[in-house]
Amino acid sequence: MATDELQATLPPAVTVYERSVYSDGDSTFALVNDADGKRRLYVAGPAIADFDGGTVQGDGQVFPLTYGNAMALAEVFPWLEPTTAGRQSAFGFGDRIGLATPGHVRAVRDSDLVPVFAQQSIREMDRTGRSPEDVLATAIFGVFQEGYEGGFVADADHLMAREDVERTAGVGFTMFTCDPSEHVVADADSMSEEKVEAAFAQIEDSEAILDRYAGETFEAKTDGFTWSDSFSEIELKRAAVKYYEAIEFAEELYGWVAQAVDGDFDFEVSVDETETPTTHLEHALIASELDRRGVEVTSLAPRFVGSLEKGIDYIGDLNEFEADLKGHVAIAETYGPYRLSLHSGSDKFSIYPFFEEYASDYQHVKTAGTSYLEAIRVVAENDPDLYREIHAFALERFDEDKATYHVNTDLSNVPDIDDLTDDEFPKILDQDDGRQLLHITYGSVLSATDENGEFRFKDDLLGTLREYEDDHYAFLEEHLGHHVDLLTGEIED
Repeated sequence: MATDELQATLPPAVTVYERSVYSDGDSTFALVNDADGKRRLYVAGPAIADFDGGTVQGDGQVFPLTYGNAMALAEVFPWLEPTTAGRQSAFGFGDRIGLATPGHVRAVRDSDLVPVFAQQSIREMDRTGRSPEDVLATAIFGVFQEGYEGGFVADADHLMAREDVERTAGVGFTMFTCDPSEHVVADADSMSEEKVEAAFAQIEDSEAILDRYAGETFEAKTDGFTWSDSFSEIELKRAAVKYYEAIEFAEELYGWVAQAVDGDFDFEVSVDETETPTTHLEHALIASELDRRGVEVTSLAPRFVGSLEKGIDYIGDLNEFEADLKGHVAIAETYGPYRLSLHSGSDKFSIYPFFEEYASDYQHVKTAGTSYLEAIRVVAENDPDLYREIHAFALERFDEDKATYHVNTDLSNVPDIDDLTDDEFPKILDQDDGRQLLHITYGSVLSATDENGEFRFKDDLLGTLREYEDDHYAFLEEHLGHHVDLLTGEIED
């Protein structure tokens, strides 16, 4: 059925998303924007019986966008089921609100990058009041709305507990990112040699580590670049103290995933949340140990040199970063191959060309907060009163909320909102400190309630995004599309 034919059977206040109209046998499916401004799934024909919660609309019924209905729709159209990326380059689109996927699809539709449309950590879900079911369902319906049949990944990000592995695997996530940060001994880099020796002696496998790696030369090679190095004995012991427990945890979590997932899955190990960079030797040691233990990683996130703060460009020496990246790429290709993952990847425009040049076949960039900021931009441009309230609340919450972030935000650089006219509010989102103010406080803004237990901002924020849906998608397509274009060499910054 053509879109205009379907539209003619529906009330004038109900609009059909053109790309979402599909037929299967005698049944017709589409996503529609109902009279109340909310999206619903339209079904006509025998397939109505497979969906729950319907109400009559035209010649069919409309259904809520629940997880159960998303799974039923994926039964009809298998391209809606999350898949794996393997070692193909990928781009992660975190959606903290649940309305961004159509804009994300538009940003990546013509790219060779494998999109990760469902990407959220349990911590982020807790902060935003969402669940694994909700995260996956909103991605599926967003993909269906845009008629995108290219496949996508669902990433259970920053996993730290078995129960969270089982929750996300049971829902249908296909990528599992191990966060062993609680098991990394971050202060090993600053320990005295005496403390390193004492800590190393406590490792159960300490003698075997020396047998395997003492005196060994690690080597890696890629096109036009060769790297080799070896640990001194104290350097090896320091690296083992720093990462050994984390490697053991990664092995354990990999086992949980293998038990919970029936089929293929992507597995990432993230060691990026440390104060000091992951050296090339440390990377090679981690990769060697994971391989020895049978942990098949499809991506690994080292801690790169420089500063990768939330929502703003890279801070540091670009020449140093380029050299650092080249070494990590060589190790990833030689000891894998697996993808190099860039966490806090939002808005790192100055280093994307290096990823395109050296890691185009082995890259995975993760973003999340930058999409939330584009949602706030919609508010700033179209609902200045709501933006003013969110901005004031963010200032109240910032000092407490920044405790879990590594940032150097200076709030004195944020323009005083009382000195701005309403139409100047969006420029706050073009200024680094303003971006971080709004980025870091997303959890507080989305979860804040009043004395009656009602959301202070969330419902109004979602309402504004629905009302100005075209703006929302356009902002996301432009901003995230710029990320994608730089990473794929379509444009130069």
